[in-house]
Amino acid sequence: MKHLLNISDLNINDIEEIFKFSEDLHKSNQSSNIRGKNIGLIFEKNSTRTRLSFITGINQMGANPLDIRFGELNLKRSESFEDTFKMFNLYLDGILYRTDDHNKLIKASNFFKKPLINGLSNLSHPCQILADIFTLQKHFKNNKEIIISWFGDMNNVLYSFFEISNLISNIKINVFTSNRILDDCLPKFPKSESVSFHTKLDKKIIEMSDCIMTDVYQSMNDKKDNNKEKELINFQVNSELMSLTKENCVFCHCLPSKIDSEVTREVIDGKKSIVLEQAYNRMVVQKGILNWIFN
Repeated sequence: MKHLLNISDLNINDIEEIFKFSEDLHKSNQSSNIRGKNIGLIFEKNSTRTRLSFITGINQMGANPLDIRFGELNLKRSESFEDTFKMFNLYLDGILYRTDDHNKLIKASNFFKKPLINGLSNLSHPCQILADIFTLQKHFKNNKEIIISWFGDMNNVLYSFFEISNLISNIKINVFTSNRILDDCLPKFPKSESVSFHTKLDKKIIEMSDCIMTDVYQSMNDKKDNNKEKELINFQVNSELMSLTKENCVFCHCLPSKIDSEVTREVIDGKKSIVLEQAYNRMVVQKGILNWIFN
C-alpha cells in the first residue's frame, strides 16, 4: 500500500513508471486499474488546477471523484480527526488531501489504511513538481541536462523541486532569492548537490538557463509579510530578464500568478511561456500517479 506525501516517498523507478503510465493512459484514454473506485477529494485550502485536473482525470479513468467538505463533517461537532479518517476507510478507496498543515497528512496516513495523496501542504507539492518535470522532459526531449533558474520565494513547490533533484540526475536548479529568505528557509529544506544559491542576479547563469520559473511571493499558508514583496521585487521575472535568456528557454509558473509582482503580463503571455502546457499536464501526470499508487 502506497502513499504520496512527498517526492521523497518515490524512487527514480517510481517516477519513470508514473511518467510511462501518464503517457500510455492519456494517449489511449483507457480506464486503467482504478475503474469503479471511489476517490475522496479533501480541500482545506482553495484550489483550481489541482481540483479540476484530479476530478477530470479520475472521471476519464472510470472512477468516481467524491468532494468531501470538511466543514460539513462531524469534525465540526465533536468527532475526532482519528475517528473521521477511520470512517473514510469504510467508504473510500483513496484520498487526495490538500491541507495547511503537513502534519495532518502524516496523521491521516496513520488512520487511513489506503492510498493517500498530498494535493499540496505547507511543506510540499509533489503532484505539481511531477507534472513540471514531465512537461520539461517532453519539451526538451529528455536527452539533456535541464537547468532551471528559480526566482523569488522559497516555498512548498521549491521544496519538492529540491527533493526531485536528488532523484533525477539531469536536473540542476539555481535559486535566486534574498539573503533573509535564504537564511530563514534553507535549514528546513532538503540538502541537494544539484542546487546553487544566488542573492543577486547573475547574467551568465540566466543566459545558460533552459527554464525560468517563479511563484507567488505570498503562498496560501504564509502569514502576511509586508517586507517580502519589497525584498523579492528585484527578482521579478520581466521582459528585461527574459531578454537575457537563450532562444529555446521556456518560462514556467505553477499558477495562480500575481501579475506585476513575481511576473509581468508580457512574460506569462509571451512566446516563451508554457504555463498552459504545465497546467494541462497536471491532469496527464495525475492519471499516472493514480495508476501507480493503486498498482
